[in-house]
Amino acid sequence: MSFELRLTIYIVALILCGCAYFLWVAYGPVKRFLFRRWTIRMYYRKVNQVVLDHDFYLINDFKGKTAGAETFHIDHVIIGDKYVYVVRDRFYDGTLLSNPDDQSWLYCSGSKSRYIQNPLIYNRLRAERLRLLGPIDSHIILPVVLVNDDCFYTPFEQSPELGYFVSLRQFPKFIDRKESEPIAPIDPDMAKLLAEDVYSIKMNNRNEP
Repeated sequence: MSFELRLTIYIVALILCGCAYFLWVAYGPVKRFLFRRWTIRMYYRKVNQVVLDHDFYLINDFKGKTAGAETFHIDHVIIGDKYVYVVRDRFYDGTLLSNPDDQSWLYCSGSKSRYIQNPLIYNRLRAERLRLLGPIDSHIILPVVLVNDDCFYTPFEQSPELGYFVSLRQFPKFIDRKESEPIAPIDPDMAKLLAEDVYSIKMNNRNEP
């Protein structure tokens, strides 16, 4: 093997190693930037894939209105075989001191900390408002707060009454686990009618301020 060929191979190997190292170092910051900048768009890809895998109904960016004319927003409404999932997308670049019953959680990011509204309570309220819009049994509505994989939070008990706090990575397994529970499935005709009703409400309210 000639000296020129060995030198070329050596240079190419160095370039490839440099690129690999750069990608390894930059992966975390780039991923956090993308999720912070385009949270809903990035989360939509995962939600949409789960829905396609299970042949569920999905209504994104839902806007409804209460009897008191107060509007509310839900990022994703998923109508599965057994449950209706009310999903809220959240990105937390830090640590949450979390308790499902507290009105506020302490959010620590870098050297800064502040109190934020408990996202579980917020999402439970949205789920209840959705239930009041149509004939949906409360026991099949599951409020879910979907968070980034590197979000750290104080572990707590999760339940249908309190709501669920689920990372993107665990979301497919969470859906599989809930849909495998031994309860009666939603009637297919009822699920279709429910999806149509939710979509119709969304379209009727899409131009509301």
